[in-house]
Amino acid sequence: MPGKPVIYDELSAPQVKALIDGGMDMAIMPTGATEQHGPHLPLNVDYLCAYRIALGVSAETGVPVFPALPFGHSGGHSGLPATLSLRPETFQRVVEEIGEWAFDTGFRRLLFLNGHLPNLPPLNCALVNLRVKHPEFKLQAISWWDITPELQKRMYGDSSYGVPHGNVVETSIMRYFRDDLVDMSKATPVGGRGQKLFFYYLLSQISRTGHMGDPSVSTVQLGEQLYRMAVDGLVPQIKAALVEEPPMF
Repeated sequence: MPGKPVIYDELSAPQVKALIDGGMDMAIMPTGATEQHGPHLPLNVDYLCAYRIALGVSAETGVPVFPALPFGHSGGHSGLPATLSLRPETFQRVVEEIGEWAFDTGFRRLLFLNGHLPNLPPLNCALVNLRVKHPEFKLQAISWWDITPELQKRMYGDSSYGVPHGNVVETSIMRYFRDDLVDMSKATPVGGRGQKLFFYYLLSQISRTGHMGDPSVSTVQLGEQLYRMAVDGLVPQIKAALVEEPPMF
């Protein structure tokens, strides 16, 4: 049976030391963004989804969860109001510095569970720098919809011009987490389904509303199903990661 999640910032310093001394050398750092998701969703979608999934995983593995990083690389939302963004190089620096402090505290395994797609390039650059400096530091970054092939298929299966943002997946999982923050009367479909563009464009150039896909068919039940798929898919990966060591040649 799942226990309670281990919420890092609710622990005292001696409790963190005891956790690490007891053999728990891994943590999960949720990353996301504070950005517009169209007229029907709140700004906290990306970091809230990553955080809630991380808590679900923690409850079944005992891996502590750091506070979610609420700001990410959201430059593509330029021209659409309400977004708060970091430059990619700033976000990368923040990730590296958090990683350094986690390493100094005694963690030797760290997963960045991401909820905002454009965060991945600066995340991976940060992890390369941390690995070079600390070869014994085991690091990974994964977006929650990439936990399993089925989740990935569902996420990208509802997109406009290949971009899934504020779509049926994000809207449904937010309905499960915080239905009070979702306005389904404004959850309208956006064109461009099944079409992909060669170049990258600002979101404001391909969507008048700031969201993509068709969130109008979103349900709380689908959101719960997606949440369970994410947690159930990641838990066995985390359990294996807790004992993984580099292969010997």
